[in-house]
Amino acid sequence: MAVEALTKALHIDSNIATVFSAGAVAANPDHSAHNFDLDHVDKHGYIEHDVSLSRDDVQFGDNHTFNKGIFEPLLKSYEASSTTASSEGIKTSWETASNVRYARVKASKAKHEAEGKQWTYGLKESILSYGESALYLNLLGKDGVAPLEWVRIFFEEERLPFAEGWRPPPTLNQSMMNHGFVQMIKANEHKAEEAKLVGMGTVEALETGVMSMIKGVSPSMCSVM
Repeated sequence: MAVEALTKALHIDSNIATVFSAGAVAANPDHSAHNFDLDHVDKHGYIEHDVSLSRDDVQFGDNHTFNKGIFEPLLKSYEASSTTASSEGIKTSWETASNVRYARVKASKAKHEAEGKQWTYGLKESILSYGESALYLNLLGKDGVAPLEWVRIFFEEERLPFAEGWRPPPTLNQSMMNHGFVQMIKANEHKAEEAKLVGMGTVEALETGVMSMIKGVSPSMCSVM
């Protein structure tokens, strides 16, 4: 049912849809089951992770409810760093998405350090973080460009902006996801710093690690989510 919904309603490639769905089913503590619910996928360290763009981290309590205090500064960062605007308003780009994503990484790390909490951000979390941005921009726009208002609606109102004119892309496949990864890593001015944060040491090692894992997508990693 999940695969059918993702492929028919959102035009997500069946391979990606299968990864998402199988990964979610695997989160069910009843391993004989073939279903899942949102509480199952909320398990910290599986799909849910620190540095969410719109949720607080698990060490601070509620890690699953939309948090305006987390999201609004990132929305303002989009507005401040955007160079793509039109009569329809501010547009996103891979570059601005990369800046916003890493701003959240730094803010999350600083908050944990200030409160003496354990922060988890390794290669897996980095891939999930890049993948989520690649996913929502490929879903809401084309080649990283989407109306910022649609992004706000998607996160804050937790719906697709159909009433505002959004329609699903013709397709959303792994090639498009990989392209998003590459463009955001390329645009990240702090990738050397991030490579050290995730324990990879160098930018080259980080890029190799990310690309090798997303090319070998498996349900156990659910890596593009």
